[in-house]
Amino acid sequence: MKDTLRWLIYPGVNLHARIRYARVPRHFAPRAGSDSTFLDAGCGNGMLSWKAYKAGNRVVGVTLKDKEVRGCRRLFNEYHGVPESRLSFRNHNLYDSQPLIDEFGGFDEIVCTEVLEHIRDDSGVCKAFWTLLKPGGRLHITSPNAEHPYNVAFPIDHEEKGGHVRPGYTMETYRELLEPIGFRLECTEGLGGPVRQAFNARIKSVQERFGAAAGLPLFFLSLPFLPFDPKHPRVPFSLYAMAVKPADAG
Repeated sequence: MKDTLRWLIYPGVNLHARIRYARVPRHFAPRAGSDSTFLDAGCGNGMLSWKAYKAGNRVVGVTLKDKEVRGCRRLFNEYHGVPESRLSFRNHNLYDSQPLIDEFGGFDEIVCTEVLEHIRDDSGVCKAFWTLLKPGGRLHITSPNAEHPYNVAFPIDHEEKGGHVRPGYTMETYRELLEPIGFRLECTEGLGGPVRQAFNARIKSVQERFGAAAGLPLFFLSLPFLPFDPKHPRVPFSLYAMAVKPADAG
């Protein structure tokens, strides 16, 4: 019953997560009966792992949080009955690419959403992604927009204990991060406008004070207003980028 109720509002009441769930998979490569491999680096509740699986990929989602691994396995492998040979979840450090290379031989696509802003050595992680990607492979990233007022004011975690070590990124800092490694930035998109953020901030505040379930009334109240949120906001809350490892890369 718990998993059934969870699925009714999946991927949850975070309005920014919901727009990532809707729009990031549009950039996944189309699969037609192929056995492409897909890595969800920092899988969280597994929402983009699920989308990648539904698109026809063999997917592995990784995270440092045991609770997330257990939750994803229960929801997707047990509740939905997806075989682990097609969709699996495990505890894994993103800096260590070799075990995944040994098992999968490389990935056709990697998605990494709302993760890099938590990692001081973001270049080291992106170099690991380069190693893990096959030539011609796609890297999908989303992170907070470093120029959004909320993200600018967000407390910085100077000790890298799980918070934001930087306010986020701009399209220019994405280029500065990815292009020296060899990636070619091909597609960018802003996600989340002022209407979505206004409701999401209030939902988050209520949940922090009264618990997760307390955010549900505001979540349902927000739904009729979300269509009025700009599709291309002037200052989006977060930024999506797709980077490609060139087909002729070594």
